[in-house]
Amino acid sequence: MPMTRPSRRSAFQRLCAAVGHAIVDYRMIAEGDRILVGLSGGEDSLALMHALTYLQRRAPVSFTIHAATVDMGFPGFDLATLSAYCQAQGWPHEVVSLPGEEILAEKNHARRPCGLCSRLRRGKLHGLAERLDCGTIALGQQLDDLAVSLLMSLFRGHGLKTMGPHVAADAGRKRLIRPLCYVPKAVVHDVALDMAFPTVKSCPYLPLLDAGGDRARLTRLLGDLDTQYPGVRQNILASLKHVETAHLLDRRWLQLPPQTVENDGGSERGSDADDFTE
Repeated sequence: MPMTRPSRRSAFQRLCAAVGHAIVDYRMIAEGDRILVGLSGGEDSLALMHALTYLQRRAPVSFTIHAATVDMGFPGFDLATLSAYCQAQGWPHEVVSLPGEEILAEKNHARRPCGLCSRLRRGKLHGLAERLDCGTIALGQQLDDLAVSLLMSLFRGHGLKTMGPHVAADAGRKRLIRPLCYVPKAVVHDVALDMAFPTVKSCPYLPLLDAGGDRARLTRLLGDLDTQYPGVRQNILASLKHVETAHLLDRRWLQLPPQTVENDGGSERGSDADDFTE
């Protein structure tokens, strides 16, 4: 299988430009870094691997890349095709295996598999990173994923947050980076078509999740919003990069006057909600 080349450069160029800007903005890669890329076989992770490989040849710093796949043992996962593709691209590729269905059934997570499955995969990636002496793990979440995670957290009351582009892990011993954080899913999909990515099905739960999962529902909502507010993904990105803490309700970030009220004895005490509601 020859080295894959995009038939049109525009989508891949946009991808690499956005990845390059994200790497610089969030200081994701430094001289001598050893990076483990989580390669599920989906469009996002394959696009990430291609972009990092492309930028590796042009970056002002030297770094190494290893592709790693966690095989959950799900029926239909075409690991052979993914491994052959990695070999054709010249990518070092490691595989670790887990009995995913057995673990999900044992933990009673078969109807809501994503949280546990993600933790299991992440744990294996961290272990592999230790073995390969990789201090950085690169994950393939793109801009749509970050926008949907923000909506999920907002709607569930879990705070104004999303998946960070560059965060510490393992008590600071490793770093997690998301170089696709500026890249809309549509661009990734265009790259996948241009470069004829292989189709590797890795999750038998997708029909269930697409029918009733929160993430799938909010992904559809994000698409609906884009028809009413064109460019909504880029606007969400701009807002995530411009947080005005003084206009939120988190008291840790507000410059409030001292909380003092005089009681009958003339001394100061901390005020209580009862002072205003009695």
